[in-house]
Amino acid sequence: MKKSGLEAHKDARRLSLRPALAPRDVERIHERSLDLLEKVGVVYNTPRALEILEEKGATVDYERTWASLPRELVEWAIEHAPRRVRLCARDPARDVVLDGRGSHHTTDSQGTEAIDLDTGERHDSTAEDLRRGLLVADALDRIEIVNVMVAAGDVPSHLRTIRHFALAFTQTSKHVRTGVLNAAQVPFIVDMARAAAGSGRDDDGLVFSVVDCTISPLMHDGPMTEACIELARLRVPIMVYPMPLAGGTSPITRAGTCLLHNVEFLSGLTLFQSVNPGTPIIYGTGASQLDMQTGAYGGGPSAYGMELLLLEMARTYQVPVNLAGVSTASEAIDEQYGHEATASALLAVLARADEIYSAGLLGSAQILSLDKMVLDNYLITEIDAMVAPLQVDDEHLQAKLIEHVGIGGHYLSQPETRAFTRREYVPKWPPAGTSMLEAARAKALDILRNHQPPPLPDGAEAQIEDIVREADAGLV
Repeated sequence: MKKSGLEAHKDARRLSLRPALAPRDVERIHERSLDLLEKVGVVYNTPRALEILEEKGATVDYERTWASLPRELVEWAIEHAPRRVRLCARDPARDVVLDGRGSHHTTDSQGTEAIDLDTGERHDSTAEDLRRGLLVADALDRIEIVNVMVAAGDVPSHLRTIRHFALAFTQTSKHVRTGVLNAAQVPFIVDMARAAAGSGRDDDGLVFSVVDCTISPLMHDGPMTEACIELARLRVPIMVYPMPLAGGTSPITRAGTCLLHNVEFLSGLTLFQSVNPGTPIIYGTGASQLDMQTGAYGGGPSAYGMELLLLEMARTYQVPVNLAGVSTASEAIDEQYGHEATASALLAVLARADEIYSAGLLGSAQILSLDKMVLDNYLITEIDAMVAPLQVDDEHLQAKLIEHVGIGGHYLSQPETRAFTRREYVPKWPPAGTSMLEAARAKALDILRNHQPPPLPDGAEAQIEDIVREADAGLV
């Protein structure tokens, strides 16, 4: 029976979107995914993956580094992937729990340029740019997960990933994430994480997660896969992040690209659950659209629609999901940034994604802008205020107060006004008399001048630098 208006309001909650796929469509994508994993298979580019999968019943070809995944194995792996994932931070108060109850924002990762805050000029990114970005991310209240946002291009390539982690562990006490390029890097990263976390945690000090990017169509990067195998043994959370490009490395249709994306995600999930059942897996949604007019990456709003379809697949598999938000193709803070960042962030929040990324980067996640990171932080605050549930309990309705003030009175002097202003009021931003860009730049400069990285345990900074030197000598 249809609910009355009053009964319907009893179910009022935070604003959200309707599912983007009907249950029968989810089932169709899932079934086609299982068919393709078994009939076409996946190239893993490492025999180590094949050895693990062969033990679980997969058909493998070591010459091609290929595996066919039986549907029973894939469905077993889905059952073992946890829905609730804790992303530990070296400050336990900053742990993030991905459980479907709210969205958590992250910086984007692996840009190659940065904008100088003083001159406005762009340059190839350096370790100092990364340090600044990490420091600002640590200070901003709405950024909860800190991706390594730009590459330290001035650090030798064999040491770069190690230096990225070393900077992240020292400049923020939030959860840290980036990709690990090969298995040889893993022991150094794990040792640094444990040094940074100290003895105050009971979870082995693994205060980071990693990204495993597949290679579309239907391949994995061998060295990165080997690194993730070692990390799965430790139950480090892994975001499996396919990046098919509709019309280029995947079918031109949104449905076809989503199918290919889902196949690649399941191929990663199945491998890592086979390594260690219960390994935390996050569904990354990197599918995008090739610009069919120019051949450039990203060709319109189709990618946002694909992300919403993929979110439904993640919900079906009951794993956390990561969506883009506050993202933009613009290379400057301009009108294009404003509408793209707002649209993408609002969609992701309404979809109730577990993670929403792209804070701080311009130019399709290639250019670090500290101004943008501050603006993104305020935009996130405003969007969350827009979609927050309306509290209609007696304390918030304030019917007795309305009766007390009566007709023609005012509420400025009432104690409830003062109390709720302190507790719930979201101030207007930017402050009166200040432009948005001026306020953002002033905030970023204030953080760089005054914010101090959270202190490490005694001796940890020296220990981390010792590990970096060991890696420099051992990874050449």
